[in-house]
Amino acid sequence: MREVKRVWFVHRAGREEAAAVAGQGLRFLERQGIPGEIITEVPPPKSLPDLVVTVGGDGTLLHTAAALYPHEVPILPVLLGAVGFLSACRAEELEAGLAEVLAGRARVERRARLLGQGPGLSATALNELALVGTAQSRFVEVVVRIDGEEVSRFGGDGLLVATPTGSTAYALAAGGPILDPGLPGFLLVPLCPHRLGLRPLVLPDSAAVEVQSTRAALVLADGDPVGVLSPDGKILIRRAPKDTLLVRLPGTPSLFARLREKLGWS
Repeated sequence: MREVKRVWFVHRAGREEAAAVAGQGLRFLERQGIPGEIITEVPPPKSLPDLVVTVGGDGTLLHTAAALYPHEVPILPVLLGAVGFLSACRAEELEAGLAEVLAGRARVERRARLLGQGPGLSATALNELALVGTAQSRFVEVVVRIDGEEVSRFGGDGLLVATPTGSTAYALAAGGPILDPGLPGFLLVPLCPHRLGLRPLVLPDSAAVEVQSTRAALVLADGDPVGVLSPDGKILIRRAPKDTLLVRLPGTPSLFARLREKLGWS
């Protein structure tokens, strides 16, 4: 990765432990003569840093990555908590991790994002875009088209489109398969469909997925509401033109190591 001359440390507001960890990282960099800044929200980018360090869980990373988009700034996710499928190291390993980055021993992984566009909405997601029922009606009916061809019509709790990165998140809980993050594809996962024959579908990342909802539907990007489709409204979901860059250290666990740890495979 490129030379690091300036760093942002990002943590959620009100998280005192995360603020303390970020402060520790900032002081380490200052001893190396590298300026940094601790923030709780990514500001409108005027002068971007060379590295962003997120301190928290996957939610902090997802929120920060969305705020940085479309700028491809490497992100070092530091875990402060228990889950952290996307983290590069734990909080107690932060200084050692930064030392690896400064020594040039870190690498950067490109992770595909999704772009969803519809009437009055445009959003990207690192994990998934989901269509679900509104507070007034939890039930939704959708028509799914792939590259212009109708694939299915069904009712249920909704539908999600997930990246390989997101295959271990909401998609996994909904019964989808786990994809290696390097695969050039994404997932379609029906949410509690009222058709037993419907199953998750793996698509190439060149596909364009159009979802039409016959009822009002809430659109979620990585769990955050980003818009509402009116009845018969459509959203087009494709691979986003820019990626999220995740920093990986020599000691960052592999995908299979994470699955053994997080899902109890061992």
